[in-house]
Amino acid sequence: MKTIILALLGFTGFNAMGQVQFGSLQEVLAYADKNAISIQSALHQEQIAAVKNKASKTALMPTVNASAGFNDNITIQPTLVPANLFNPAAPEGTFNEYTFGRRYIYNAGVQANWDVINFQKWFDIKISQAALQLNQANTINTKYQIYNQLAQTYFSILLTKKYLTISEENIVTADNIYRIAKDKYDKGIFTEENLNRSKIQLVQAKQQVSSLESSLEQLYNQLQSQLNIDEPLVLKDELLDKEMGTGDALAIITSHPEVLVQEAQVQLSEKQLAQTKSLQYPTLTMGYQYNYNWATDKMTDFSGANNLPQQFWGMKLSVPLFNGFNIKSKIKQSKIQLEQEQMVLESKKLIAKKDDDNLKIQYSQSVEDFRKQEEVLQLQYKNDTHSKNRYDSGIIGLDERLDKFKDLLEVQNQYMQSLSNQYISYYKLYIRKQF
Repeated sequence: MKTIILALLGFTGFNAMGQVQFGSLQEVLAYADKNAISIQSALHQEQIAAVKNKASKTALMPTVNASAGFNDNITIQPTLVPANLFNPAAPEGTFNEYTFGRRYIYNAGVQANWDVINFQKWFDIKISQAALQLNQANTINTKYQIYNQLAQTYFSILLTKKYLTISEENIVTADNIYRIAKDKYDKGIFTEENLNRSKIQLVQAKQQVSSLESSLEQLYNQLQSQLNIDEPLVLKDELLDKEMGTGDALAIITSHPEVLVQEAQVQLSEKQLAQTKSLQYPTLTMGYQYNYNWATDKMTDFSGANNLPQQFWGMKLSVPLFNGFNIKSKIKQSKIQLEQEQMVLESKKLIAKKDDDNLKIQYSQSVEDFRKQEEVLQLQYKNDTHSKNRYDSGIIGLDERLDKFKDLLEVQNQYMQSLSNQYISYYKLYIRKQF
């Protein structure tokens, strides 16, 4: 049975007395939505992308800045002025020193700029929107992956508990056979070989129970880790008949989460290509500035200050004419990247479609196999009962009784394997239909 559990794993609410209880897989998945670290991390990345998208939209608004300042001109630098500028009779080449300005200068101003035409900023918005959609698709895909992992562990626990019950019943049967064999051996009726065979079956039955108990403990630890829970877990669910029906009930009408991610990636690449092309487009910026200065020779005394206002506005057009073919190179790279992403998308669509088809085929076949194996098990139980009765009546010997019991153990293993296969196909198809 241990191989069955490993095979299941390979396929890859609630506080009460310090425990966390779950009554169904749906409750486990709902708890994971709020507590699983991987899902929470994906949601946080989605929130960050939403904030970036909002910030990119505000970049289209004008920028307005206010400023204020103060200068103390401790030493005003003299300026050489030709002497004949004020005295025509002064000799040529002579200069006089004069100082211009006042010691204390106060200033305040407002500057405003607005990119009236800026294609880069427009495409930044488009890219941030595409990035947000990509993060949303990644969140869906993360949930899909986590849900599958949780379902694997969840049903592995239920299967292990079921097989543990069967194995504990086998110990009772094996122990009963061994006790009878030991009693008859002590009386000299049975050979030591037959006694050893019965004891081997008893030891193997006990070993199987011990192995299953160890596997069950590990599975609970794994589920705690996946759900980010430190408290003990209790699963109140039981293995029931998990059939979805046929036909429309098995139909999958949604895109696979991995396809959604790739579709979002293609959209992002398209927007990045458009932004790269926009590097060739002109930009038009409009600016306005207003400054006001006060000049005085006494600090904080504005009675004799000179008021020096300044105001202007302007527009600037920037047109990229030549940049060494750098833009063309970037455009070519973006086109190649887009073509690659589109090829990957078509491949993932095909793979997802075939995988979905296989899920339905596997599910239908596993249900049919389980029904047949269930019938075989019931028949084998009847045979084992007949064998026990005949052995107790002295009709058959211990050899035949042990052989029939061994046959039962083999059929039980086959039954649990088919049950495991059914639940693997069930939860895979069930979760796939949720997305």
